[in-house]
Amino acid sequence: MTPHDTPEIEIVVRRFTDNGCQVTAVVADPADAQQTLYGTVTRNGTLVGSYYCADRVRQSDWRIVTALGLPLELDRRPVTPVSESAAVQVLTTVLTARDSDEVEQRLRAAIRPLR
Repeated sequence: MTPHDTPEIEIVVRRFTDNGCQVTAVVADPADAQQTLYGTVTRNGTLVGSYYCADRVRQSDWRIVTALGLPLELDRRPVTPVSESAAVQVLTTVLTARDSDEVEQRLRAAIRPLR
């Protein structure tokens, strides 16, 4: 490959339903490996939040942004899921709670085993 050759990268959109939520992921699909760029989660047509990978090469260091455009935090620390599936799980189960107290309770329960 010469310095001017670039690998062909196709951007694909994947959609699936999880826990009654529509998940849409934008994926770079080069020939050798897929890399999720970002995803969104909606419920009944309303945005729940989005997620993205801060380190796309390693597909690690995931972040969640709430529907208000703010990073998801617990005790003033960003919530950093260990994988894309963990980020989707937080968005489809934790952030779909009825009120902020229930969200906090679910979030604490979800990260408790990691402490």
